[in-house]
Amino acid sequence: MYDYLEKFTEEYCRNQPFYGNIRVTSHGNVVYRKSVGYADRNRGILLNEDSRFTLYSLSKPFCAIALLLLRDRGMADIDRHPGEYVPEAAQADARVTLRQMLHHTSGLPDFEQNPEFCRKYAPARLEDLREHVKILCGEYPMCFEPGTSAMYCNVNFTLCALAVENIAGMPYPEFLRKEVLEPFGMKTALVDRQGLVLPDRVQGYDWDGEKLRPVPVSYDWLYGAGDLIGSEKDVYCLHDAIRERKLLKPETWDEILTPSPMNGMGMGCTVSVWHGKRRITHNGGHTGFRTLHIQLPDDDFDMILLSNCGFGDARNAFAEAVHEAWYGQGNGENTAVEMDKGYAK
Repeated sequence: MYDYLEKFTEEYCRNQPFYGNIRVTSHGNVVYRKSVGYADRNRGILLNEDSRFTLYSLSKPFCAIALLLLRDRGMADIDRHPGEYVPEAAQADARVTLRQMLHHTSGLPDFEQNPEFCRKYAPARLEDLREHVKILCGEYPMCFEPGTSAMYCNVNFTLCALAVENIAGMPYPEFLRKEVLEPFGMKTALVDRQGLVLPDRVQGYDWDGEKLRPVPVSYDWLYGAGDLIGSEKDVYCLHDAIRERKLLKPETWDEILTPSPMNGMGMGCTVSVWHGKRRITHNGGHTGFRTLHIQLPDDDFDMILLSNCGFGDARNAFAEAVHEAWYGQGNGENTAVEMDKGYAK
């Protein structure tokens, strides 16, 4: 496996720029890991296993877990309208529920996928988030009737994070750290914010057609939907949490990992078939970063790719290479995973 992936990585990097960390684990043993390139090229800092990447949408499962933890404690009902917990969402279609939001079947309009909204309100400031939610829910049309279709939509998880914040009576970043991340053993993960100085923070890069250029992290409307920063070790803790059914009731984990018939989405994750095997997938992508976490629960197999190059097909390419190296030639029985809107390639 090692030689195969070393050769693949060398060939991939020969054809296009790539920086990132790759980690493959089987039954709790790391069977392959590699850091490629720079955490900060200008300062000559190389990536290592402690490097902290912007996770973007790989943040969503943790937001879902936080809300469902409150549900398990009898403090929330995910079959209620979001306006019951977030007053700014009171004008959203009366048929919308938190459960639909967790599955991306709510039909709510999104921030960045709405050009008119973006023209008026971007760049977004965190202190304006609740007002932006109120405007979006009150003035912009639904994309479809709740529960009748599916659309990947960040506002679903932003509303879930705001609901956690209001129900718990403390800031969402604090609740997530104390009640989810720390119990999972995630020692360096936290909700990021603009201006936060952190050790081991990785600089993100994009490709301008000729060279890599450093780009800032996007914080616009990603509260709860794409706001975590963490290391490969932190991400692997999610594998352990799912395998050991940590923190939540067993039946709650069953809910999280049961895909909606509308889109194959669980709650904050995708559950699908990959080369004939059940696969749980979490991914993320936006300016400067691509992230991917694949679990094959029946085999206790795990793959993590965290890249600070926000372009290219590294997530898919490396996933297929890892499968080929470990399992051999695939059987072609795959269900496509929808990557982040506008950042799929």
